[in-house]
Amino acid sequence: MPRPPAVITGVGIVSPIGIGHEAFFDALMNRTSGIRSLKDRTDDEAKPSDGDPADGVWIGAPIVDFQAKQFVRPRKALKVMCREIQTAFASAQLAVAHAGLDDDLPASDGGTVAPQRLGTVYGGEIYFNPPTELLESIRRCVDENGDVRAGRFGEAARKEVVPLWMLKYLPNMPACQVGISINSQGPNNSLVLGDISGPAALLEGCSYLDRGIADISMVGATGTRIASMRMAYTGDLPTVNRGEHAVSDASRPFDPRATGVVGGEGAASVIIETDRHARDRGANVLARILGVASRFAPTAAMRGFDRDNSLNPNQSRNAASAIRSAIEAALGQADVSASDVAVVVSHAMGDRQVDAGEAEAFRQCDISAPVLPVIASVGHTGAASGMMEIATGTLILANKQIPPALHATLDADVKLSAKATDLEAGVVLVVTHTTEGSATAVVLGK
Repeated sequence: MPRPPAVITGVGIVSPIGIGHEAFFDALMNRTSGIRSLKDRTDDEAKPSDGDPADGVWIGAPIVDFQAKQFVRPRKALKVMCREIQTAFASAQLAVAHAGLDDDLPASDGGTVAPQRLGTVYGGEIYFNPPTELLESIRRCVDENGDVRAGRFGEAARKEVVPLWMLKYLPNMPACQVGISINSQGPNNSLVLGDISGPAALLEGCSYLDRGIADISMVGATGTRIASMRMAYTGDLPTVNRGEHAVSDASRPFDPRATGVVGGEGAASVIIETDRHARDRGANVLARILGVASRFAPTAAMRGFDRDNSLNPNQSRNAASAIRSAIEAALGQADVSASDVAVVVSHAMGDRQVDAGEAEAFRQCDISAPVLPVIASVGHTGAASGMMEIATGTLILANKQIPPALHATLDADVKLSAKATDLEAGVVLVVTHTTEGSATAVVLGK
């Protein structure tokens, strides 16, 4: 007998187009773009100079209205949280509120949520410090002739860098800090798997429920592609050249003339529970997780050890094989067919090869449903991207509406809906993948 599906009862999002599930979904429905010049960013990271064009790495999707102190308690914890950990923490608090668990978390013995039965798992990535944090240490390495003496850095850093500095940037700290805040004493894990980190965390969280070691779990992911040190590395995907397009239109998934990928930042968290636990506490079920599958089939670039960021490299980043396998497995788990898919929440990003691979996989799986590429609105948010797509699929089911796609008039290889439509029946398919050849597919239903 198949297991009862896990259910999603809360969604928290911190994104360039809105903080909180309502603001985020309203922005999608209104075709809002979070793409802008990084001159508008409000954090301590790199900004273009007055003479720099609004193009290339200086286009992004920053979160401009985020105040971590509104969410992080105690506030002294901010000292050991980089921006990605802060956004993860905030998204978790928002998910708790959406799930109606404000009075039940932190968990307590004898409460609605038992601490030992509460899990936490987050997807993440390498988190980089802003260069300004090490500025004085680097300055101490410059001798009287202006030459950098790298051997001096260790001593300089010991004098200038605070002892807890490293805790701010460890990939396992989102799960750690969130777990502490909700008193999660059950299973706790962190996954660093690139774009699929969030869906992989969902798969891990579901396994806690399936194995009977948790009744409820906090699952999320956080990431960025616009941190200064991350911006310095652009060797994996082509950097956008907006040409004649407005800055807000620079992120163009499925555009056959797209020139590259726009970076963004964000975090998303969901509360998942066993169906029984949700029913016992009278929770509002937003979506049921009918199928989750992860597959790997190396791309040509991965097989050939030939990775570069040109638009048309010799070795392709096309991950169609892995995407197709993941979709087939997830649909099989859910016991539904391609014709049951009402909408696909897509991972297309403006890389022609990556997007073509996704479109090819849809054709091979006979999926003809409309496609919603979230990255068009929020940019590529790194490790957070897959979880933001899962959150989007959940909100589509909860609101019974399919948002319109940005740039729907493109001559694309997939169906992009130009207007919002009601979701009357069917399931939501969420697809995420990497240029190495990892792919996940999640089937959500009511």
